[in-house]
Amino acid sequence: MKHLFYLLFFFVFSVSYAQQASATVITLEGNLENVKKSKRLKKKIEKMKNPKWLKVVGDVGFFVDNKSSYVANNSFESRQQYSGRALNQSREELVYGNIGINRSGQYDYDRLETRITQIALFRPEIKELEIQIAGSCDGYQDIQYLFLIQDDLRLVREINTQANFLKGFKVTEPTVFRKLEAVTQTLCK
Repeated sequence: MKHLFYLLFFFVFSVSYAQQASATVITLEGNLENVKKSKRLKKKIEKMKNPKWLKVVGDVGFFVDNKSSYVANNSFESRQQYSGRALNQSREELVYGNIGINRSGQYDYDRLETRITQIALFRPEIKELEIQIAGSCDGYQDIQYLFLIQDDLRLVREINTQANFLKGFKVTEPTVFRKLEAVTQTLCK
């Protein structure tokens, strides 16, 4: 009876110790994953704060947005609208003939919106933003300038957050979008 008691006590103690040890291992693995995630997040934020394409002089930021370097945007609406046009073109013309524009023939705003939002959120010390927008036209290159002042950047900062931007969500403030749209539409005209 005495031996049975010791055996039972040893068994219960060893099982509870094994459960505590496995819980400790799981906790350590969880902490390791959290440390790795936080390091990745810090690295991503540092990259967002210091993009290679941005030049800053004082509190004014400058960058060039070359529409000719854009890849054609193959959206569902444009495919549906221009499906007849696709049949009349060779594959090479379809893929490479529309560089810098989406399939509907309009310049895309997404990259420019992303860059403006990134600067507004991650570089709050920038008070003004000067953007040179270039596009290849029929044999020449047209250049337009977009100037965003402190109020425009403040509006973008108010409706976006760094956390949402890092998740891929961005909202362009309507007055900023109207400026962006007006400058882009006058390109090559």
